Amino acid sequence: MAQKNAAVKGVLEDQLRAPLERFIGDLAELCGIPKGSLTVVGETSLADLKTRPDYTVTRDGALVGFIEVKAPGKGADPRKFRGHDKDQWEKLKSLPNLIYTDGNAFSLWRNGELDGTIQQLIGDIETAGASLDAPSGLLTLFENFFQWHPVAPRNATELAEMSARLCRLLRDEVTERLVFKDSALMGLARDWRGFLFPEASDARFADGYAQAVTFGLLVARAFDIPLDNGLDLAAKRLGKSSSLIGAALRILTDDAENQARLQTSLGTLTRVLNVVHWPSISRGSPDAWLYFYEEFLAVYDNALRKQTGSYYTPPEVVGSMVRLVDDALRTRFSLSRGLASPVVKLVDPAAGTGTFLLGVLKQIANSVAADEGAGAVPDAMNAAVNRLVAFEMQLGPFAVAQLRVLAELTTLLGGAPPVAPRMFVTDTLGDPYVEERYIPQIMQPIAVSRREANKVKREERITVVLGNPPYKDKANGKGGWVENGSKNSKDPPLLEAWIPPSDWGVGAHVKHLRNLYVYFWRWATWKVFDHDPANNTGIVCFITVAGFLNGPGFQRMREYLRRTADEVWVIDCSPEGHRPDVNTRIFEAVQQPVCIVLASRSPNIEAGKTPANVRFRALPAGPRREKFAALESISLDDTQWTSCPRGWRDPFLPAASGEWARYPALNDLFVYDGSGVMPGRTWVIAPDAASLEKRWQALVNAPDDKKEHLFHPHLVGGKPGDRHVNKPISKGLPGSAFRAAAVSNDREPCIPPIRYGFRSFDRQWIIPDARLLNRPNPELWRAHSNHQVYLTVPFDRSPTAGPALCATALIPDLHHYNGRGGRAIPLWLDHSGEVPNIRPGLLAELGRRYGRPVSAEDVFAYIAAVAAHPAFTARFLDDLKQPGLRIPITASRDDFVEAVDLGRTVIWLHCFGERFVDSAAGRPAKAPRLPPGKAPAIPAGGTIQTISGEMPDHIEYDAASRRILIGEGYVEHVPPGVWNYEISGKHVLRQWFSYRKKTRERPLIGDRREPSPLGDIQPERWPAEYTTELLDVLNVLGCLVELEPKQSDLLNRICAGPIISFTELKEAGALDVPPSYPKSPGAIADPRDAGAIGRTIPLPGLDAPPVDRKKKPRSS
Repeated sequence: MAQKNAAVKGVLEDQLRAPLERFIGDLAELCGIPKGSLTVVGETSLADLKTRPDYTVTRDGALVGFIEVKAPGKGADPRKFRGHDKDQWEKLKSLPNLIYTDGNAFSLWRNGELDGTIQQLIGDIETAGASLDAPSGLLTLFENFFQWHPVAPRNATELAEMSARLCRLLRDEVTERLVFKDSALMGLARDWRGFLFPEASDARFADGYAQAVTFGLLVARAFDIPLDNGLDLAAKRLGKSSSLIGAALRILTDDAENQARLQTSLGTLTRVLNVVHWPSISRGSPDAWLYFYEEFLAVYDNALRKQTGSYYTPPEVVGSMVRLVDDALRTRFSLSRGLASPVVKLVDPAAGTGTFLLGVLKQIANSVAADEGAGAVPDAMNAAVNRLVAFEMQLGPFAVAQLRVLAELTTLLGGAPPVAPRMFVTDTLGDPYVEERYIPQIMQPIAVSRREANKVKREERITVVLGNPPYKDKANGKGGWVENGSKNSKDPPLLEAWIPPSDWGVGAHVKHLRNLYVYFWRWATWKVFDHDPANNTGIVCFITVAGFLNGPGFQRMREYLRRTADEVWVIDCSPEGHRPDVNTRIFEAVQQPVCIVLASRSPNIEAGKTPANVRFRALPAGPRREKFAALESISLDDTQWTSCPRGWRDPFLPAASGEWARYPALNDLFVYDGSGVMPGRTWVIAPDAASLEKRWQALVNAPDDKKEHLFHPHLVGGKPGDRHVNKPISKGLPGSAFRAAAVSNDREPCIPPIRYGFRSFDRQWIIPDARLLNRPNPELWRAHSNHQVYLTVPFDRSPTAGPALCATALIPDLHHYNGRGGRAIPLWLDHSGEVPNIRPGLLAELGRRYGRPVSAEDVFAYIAAVAAHPAFTARFLDDLKQPGLRIPITASRDDFVEAVDLGRTVIWLHCFGERFVDSAAGRPAKAPRLPPGKAPAIPAGGTIQTISGEMPDHIEYDAASRRILIGEGYVEHVPPGVWNYEISGKHVLRQWFSYRKKTRERPLIGDRREPSPLGDIQPERWPAEYTTELLDVLNVLGCLVELEPKQSDLLNRICAGPIISFTELKEAGALDVPPSYPKSPGAIADPRDAGAIGRTIPLPGLDAPPVDRKKKPRSS
């Protein structure tokens, strides 16, 4: 029989409903299904809903599947749909049994995969009339549909994938209902925020709802609670075994109206999970769930995994960390029982799925069994349960952790533990002094968990904090109490103790402290070392990303640890550096270097008077399993540790050694370096100026209520930051037009775009409008001119392949070097090109040693010759494990002159023939070209286009023919070295093309917002200027590849010969900057400034005669 919830008018699909329902009933009888046992319920919500199929089919009250109806002519292959239908398919493909039909064709889909073939009726449903006939396979399709029943997953991975798909559908259904202002769900979301999680947006509520319900049902099945008797009964029964998870499930499913609205996902989820047989999956092993949540997130929402930093620690790493903590307690704290000591209280502040807690329980059990016998283990476990605390903010991993810990305790105790483990759903970074308020009875278990966790934070003495805190950069505003303090406490925010004072000169790098893992480090050190001054000894041991080991913004953090602890051990787990091969990574999905750090403050030494002894070691480069084996053999007092420098703020890394240590650091040679431009929105940059002008016109011509969305302001606390569509400004960018009025009031054409150094060898265009750029760095614009050159270098990480630095003649982007930050070093400090950015004493000292004038251009060229090629990076790869470039400076005049000549060519190439021009030396003022026959070219028939005339979407390389293939066209004479050219992991040509192809979307990583729709405005066909630019890039790279052997040979000779060491330069005063010398472009009067008075800047120490610019052609 068929039932209708309501009528949907005016859509073509409705014309099929009555005949389709009769047709389904007839087919059911042909399949042997008794009349009346099959129910087809037609859904009639809003037509825009994408998570509700048109029909739900049940048999004898049990869900069978769903049918989605499309208008005749649309077909039954959703993979070909576009727009609304495509978006709907992306959601509905999570369903395990779904038929698509447009009346003419039928298809069956299982979890997004086509089952069998698409069946096409014989004739057209709209015109065939009585001659309409069915293909032979149609009855089989419906037999398979009607006979569907859930298949029990065989292992934890299958269960993770299955539950993740349905959880995602539930989240999407909740999100959609909230968009349409569903009153019941909005009320629940309000309560959820008001009583429990005040920071939860609608999106976070939908995610929390879906995960809490899914994992609540999973836990119910773990306790063998059936789900086919209703969610309310399952929630009540679960509350007796797991009060917190049961309460969450009951809160979220208590309203029958909500259940009805979410019946597509809830009904399917309940039906599918009811067949889960927990013992068959776990087979009695807690480790069956080790990677369950990570596997779940990979299917459910991989971006959420990155957003929350949810990467779960391998047990081999956990075991080693737990063992080292146990060793420190025994040897540094005189606690012979280590973690089993009754005075040791331990917290895992980001427990995830409980792996660290399990590791601690196993360590205690093993040590007690070895020391006292197996019979002593149960009592030791019961005692340990009261001393181990776990905090976790997400209900999903918390549920898994609770299951794993309970299973382990049951195994160790021979039965259920008499006392529940101290595991809390709470935000570790939340305010422990928050005022309590009325909480409805139904929410009490979750409220009690949060209240007890806050009491632990406020009052309990903790000896050890151990774990793997989440990683998320740009986490400004996400640090809770640690970052912002408490309105109920007069104490300053904890993070303030780690913010360097302004006179340290590292203010530009302080932003790196705004990372979740740093907030957790600060919370842990406060809890162990600062919380109770009378009991301030203990251990913090974390595995985290390694940026704080040497980053300048972390200097005060390192100083704090050196003053507070007396011993610190550092284990580099990523000796390969950034983005190593996946099989070498401790965490397969984490590209950043990671480290284990154990900071100990023992009762035996008075910390703070002398810097803590910081020891360092690196795991072997190579496969992950070799790293695990090395970890297992490490002890705190073995002989493989290297002592780090003793300065309070020094890096937690060994000092440079060997010849590398004798070279001056690159920064020692210059007066100023700064960040490149950080636009903050992608639409203001494009490979062609015409697209920018069209984007601007689209913005200014948009309705007023659409402009903010198109402008895409960065958000602070959910509100537009200091660049938004209604923000007037008082200053423009030096050298560009200035408009004070807010963008919303501007009706003028776009400020003319200028060329922009977007990435190495990728010249694009930018709108030079201060209203549009978040962090333009006016210093760079102030000193920019047609003779300026910039070196761009990695800063907080090291080069890994290709040139160690690059050059550009254009204002550089923050990420110019290789897309991951860095610094820009200008050649000149002023717009006129008269004040060098080279330390003045260095020019004089080099001139004295070489017996010839040395100019700023000479030093720039020398550096380029020495370091801007792959051989430099390869030669010093081991030394570069600690970020920071050093430059070997030859003592040989001949080698210096040769390097300068070679380096001028290198910079001329990097700048596409626009700088260091000298026609007599083969550097004409035009785009570089290889000789005919070797130069890349597009022959007749190779025109870059597609058959349809649209923009191409793919680039490939044919090594046999030495051709780059783009669309239907190609470029010939491209050697492999040019195609494979990379800048520390970034393939130059693939990256260049990615910004010019038809589909330019970037994956949304973490909680990154979707970019402005203005970015979709781009050429419809491949422009001729793209072809010219591509050939320019290919010629430049080809010339550089040909220069590489000369640069490599020269570097080898310089390093083998006499050098001028850092010490010699320092002692000669060559690296000093006189007080009167300008320290940045902003210190120099610019004649373009209104009312500026020019002044002469003395260049002290330049006893060598300057280059006569009037008599000698300018070299730049």
